[in-house]
Amino acid sequence: MKYFQYTEDEDGIGTLLFDTPNSSANVFSNETMDELNVFLEHLQTETNLKALFIQSAKDGIFIAGADIHEIKTAKNENEVNAFIQKGQNLFNKLEKLTFPVIALIDGMCFGGGLELALACSYRIATSQEHTRIGFPEVNLGILPGFGGTQRLSPLVGYAKAIELIVGAKLLKGEKALYLGLVDACVPKGYLDFKKEEYIKLILEGSLPKRITKQAQNIAWYENLSFVREMIGKFAKKKILQKTKGNYPAPLTVIDVMQKSFSKPLEEGLRIEREAEIKLVMSPVSKNLIELFLIAEELKHDTFSTSKPKKIMYTAVVGTGTMGSGIAWLMNYHDMDVRLKVRSYESAAKAIKNIRKIYTAIMKRHRLDTREVGLKMDRVSFHREYIGFKNTEFLLEAVNEDILMKQEVYEAFEKVLSQDAVIASNTSSISISALAKTLQYPHRFIGMHFFNPVNKMPLVEIIAGEKTDEQTISTVVSLAKELGKTPIKIKDSPGFLVNRVLLPYIKEAVLMFEEGLDITLIDEELLLFGMPMGPFELLDTVGIDVGASVSDILYKAYGERMIPSDMMQKMLTKNWLGKKTKKGFYVYDNQEHIPNEGIYAFQKESSALDKQIIVERAILIMINEASRCLEENVVHNARYLDMAMVMGTGFPAFRGGLMKYADSLGIKHVVTSLQQLYSVYGERFKPSKLLEDMAQKDSSFYGGAL
Repeated sequence: MKYFQYTEDEDGIGTLLFDTPNSSANVFSNETMDELNVFLEHLQTETNLKALFIQSAKDGIFIAGADIHEIKTAKNENEVNAFIQKGQNLFNKLEKLTFPVIALIDGMCFGGGLELALACSYRIATSQEHTRIGFPEVNLGILPGFGGTQRLSPLVGYAKAIELIVGAKLLKGEKALYLGLVDACVPKGYLDFKKEEYIKLILEGSLPKRITKQAQNIAWYENLSFVREMIGKFAKKKILQKTKGNYPAPLTVIDVMQKSFSKPLEEGLRIEREAEIKLVMSPVSKNLIELFLIAEELKHDTFSTSKPKKIMYTAVVGTGTMGSGIAWLMNYHDMDVRLKVRSYESAAKAIKNIRKIYTAIMKRHRLDTREVGLKMDRVSFHREYIGFKNTEFLLEAVNEDILMKQEVYEAFEKVLSQDAVIASNTSSISISALAKTLQYPHRFIGMHFFNPVNKMPLVEIIAGEKTDEQTISTVVSLAKELGKTPIKIKDSPGFLVNRVLLPYIKEAVLMFEEGLDITLIDEELLLFGMPMGPFELLDTVGIDVGASVSDILYKAYGERMIPSDMMQKMLTKNWLGKKTKKGFYVYDNQEHIPNEGIYAFQKESSALDKQIIVERAILIMINEASRCLEENVVHNARYLDMAMVMGTGFPAFRGGLMKYADSLGIKHVVTSLQQLYSVYGERFKPSKLLEDMAQKDSSFYGGAL
């Protein structure tokens, strides 16, 4: 066999080892399933086999699920149906074997991998950190289609099954054992001992029945139809609050489980399969799968051919919200962090900010007090330049002032080793300009995190003119080790995300000045799918920060980035947004209402069609993003889309900014921009790239961009 290795001992105990050649992961492709099917047909005729163990030869991976590429490339419903039917039939065949089948789960067990495990008689998981068990399919706009919606609830209960699938929750081995999803959980080093224990019980004929949560204490009330209806209604309400109905997969999961409850397995599988076909063929699923594949591509992109250095000793200067957030991130990933502080008061504030993030994690039971205490013991600080001798990586996060930043570098170059990397968290200042006063500019780089650091996955990596390859590879590797997605960006004003986002925010401000209500603009862009409206976003970032970035981009790009004088007026009143409890909105605890004072800044009293609101805000972003591609600010449209999804929350169900442009049609985008250009002026003039693409009738994802 190509994908599986089978051995059988003299006692009639078989072991099937899943080992996809030339791959770090095991997935279920058509070829894989065909091979496993032939093997299972052979086992159906075996009379001497007493048990079968299924395990993986891969380190840290059991089975990663179905082959996403085969799902993505399915041309029609018949192809999707055939693929899903194959998986369902395969696991039915596995489930019907006449001897015990035990899945030994060490590492990732996702989607189809868990569905295989559910079709086994027993499941043994390791307690290793890399072991995660769950159904992440809804993140791809689909549902578990190989029987997952049918086989999970008998083990964990109806309500818990909905929660696990809809929430795409990935469980550690211990939690899976607690819920009844697995029958045993042991350290990896004890896996062979547990296997031997099971073999002994099998040979003795005393292997206990599966321990299920349902069998213990939860099944009876979920058999009541009105209880299941209440569970479904409550779950749907929460989903709609979170997704606004833009993601159909979670709602479909509930419908499938409601319709198939208490039905024979074959009927339930049919209901599951028909729902899966519709989801797979939907634009939302295709967009989410594309983004997943881009994310996988970025995981392997080092942006450099040089070998990275391992970083363990870090330092942070600038201990405000961003600096303390980055310090927490490095400390959370078990790195020593030394803070350079101005005063003991600023040190106390930074420690408080770090502890605040840890407190939120402890509330979710992901860390306990002892673990947090051990991590915090690795955070230290000093007001002077003392104790930084061993620092391998310094992150600067002081105010956006080039002279202030250069003073920091000058001071630290006197105390750091010559090969220590220095990175700036600047959001807009040229890396090459910052490096001009450095003695060793080759080890200097931009590493732009997004706020809040503990939640936002993107990091922009910006190399200056003299940044060397090892510095690039080291910082890219560090970002990945910190659980972030790094994307290399050309050193240019505003870099990528802020450059594309600012015109969107500025256009919203201009529409307000023309007479539109801020709540109307925010609501329409929320309906489009943005995570928050532009005015709430600007209040969150800070009016002062927005004004500063706006000035920088205006100096760099001229008239199309001309700043609104409204933000300057707000600065004079100290209306800075959430930090001062007043900006475009007034903030009182969790509530916010429009700041009535800003209406004095409106210059006109006009009305716009709601669709024009969205067109002006989104098309101006598409136009600026296309210029970024023209100027090679980012490698390609795929990476640009991932940056906008991860850095701004651009709606993933639309596939990203340029994918959305493709869905509109580039000719339509150009025509719409030309119409807006005729009314509103220079900022809507279509880029040359868009005009050329419209003339050639090409697209961002259909061509080479």
